[in-house]
Amino acid sequence: MAKQTLIAGLDIGSNQVCCVAGVRDDQTRLVKVLGSAVVPSSDGIKSGAVINIQEAAMAISKAIEEAEKSAGGQISSVTAAIRGNFIESRSVKASANINHSDKEVTEDTVINALDNARQKIKINSDHEVLQIIPREFILDGQKGIQNPIGMEGNVLEVDVHALVASSSNIGNIFKAMNLAGVNCDDRVYSYHAAGEILVTKEEKELGCLVVDFGGLTTGLVHYAEAIIRYTNEVQVGSDHITRDIMHKLRASFSVSKEVKETRGAAFKYDGFQNAEFDYDGADGISVKKFDKFQLVDIIQPRVEQILFAIEDAMKKSSFGAEFLSGGIILTGGGSRLDGIVKAFEKYFGCAARPGRPDLSKVVGADEIIENPVYTAAIGAIASPFSNTYPLYRQKSSAKGWFTKLKGMLEGI
Repeated sequence: MAKQTLIAGLDIGSNQVCCVAGVRDDQTRLVKVLGSAVVPSSDGIKSGAVINIQEAAMAISKAIEEAEKSAGGQISSVTAAIRGNFIESRSVKASANINHSDKEVTEDTVINALDNARQKIKINSDHEVLQIIPREFILDGQKGIQNPIGMEGNVLEVDVHALVASSSNIGNIFKAMNLAGVNCDDRVYSYHAAGEILVTKEEKELGCLVVDFGGLTTGLVHYAEAIIRYTNEVQVGSDHITRDIMHKLRASFSVSKEVKETRGAAFKYDGFQNAEFDYDGADGISVKKFDKFQLVDIIQPRVEQILFAIEDAMKKSSFGAEFLSGGIILTGGGSRLDGIVKAFEKYFGCAARPGRPDLSKVVGADEIIENPVYTAAIGAIASPFSNTYPLYRQKSSAKGWFTKLKGMLEGI
């Protein structure tokens, strides 16, 4: 029997590669997750960037292979979810004239407006556009339009959130994928891909913040008035907590990570009880003792630093941190730390919750879809169903854009 053909989301993370394999139903706009894999690669990847192509390629190859084995099929299409401090955001507005005699907005009109937006993005020769996300369309001054096709007017304007990336960093990711025998069919901004499957329409309207708590970095996506307003990446993450523990306990990184995840907490919240525990020393022979209260005393200062860094980054958003009536949605491996949701609620004074993919968009085994490590990879598979516009090819490939854009607008 032939193996099932699968679509994969490949998340190039802080220091690991996550791969999720599944199938995508274009009619129901549903992703069915069938398998997954996560492969550490601290020697090949750091903060979303390739630092050793050979090591990164081996991790990518292994992740693809293990995901195929887990899903029981063969991956035929891969969408890469990319993050890193080599990516920055821009806000751009552009317009296109409606030249049809009946003044009707067509798909071509929308593509022309988005092409004009891309051309207005000021980038150096060593940078490129990773992704363009339409915020809203404006038709003859009427704002707040999500799907203008079929409407009548004279001038169509578009307000976009554009992600610009270093060409060399993107090129090194693709080289590592090619070396692993993997072709990249599409690419998306990791944090936005995650946010689109986690956040409800109501939360977007109220204003909310998606926090992707990774190993070396923490990604931010701010929605307000139903529109993506701001994206950023804070250069500190959960691995910094692990290293604090490692130095204090004089234990290996793997032991310190296990101690953090099984014994630690973000702070001494009500109900958190002290207890002594054993752990293996750095020599791999000696057994040492520590207690949970002492462990929290190590963890809490770093958590506070991360919270402060997020608050400071949010000050750069035009809408600011006060627009969080919809709350904070946490994802990424670091979001599994005990008490971290309570810590965000206490610090920001708003509701917070663990991120869970919308079951109307994603289905699959709970151990995969409810594991925040896989959220961005799942979001990459579902990205054609979200309000995105991948704009990294030249205008000669407008036919491909047309197909994606048509699907996106039909979904809206």
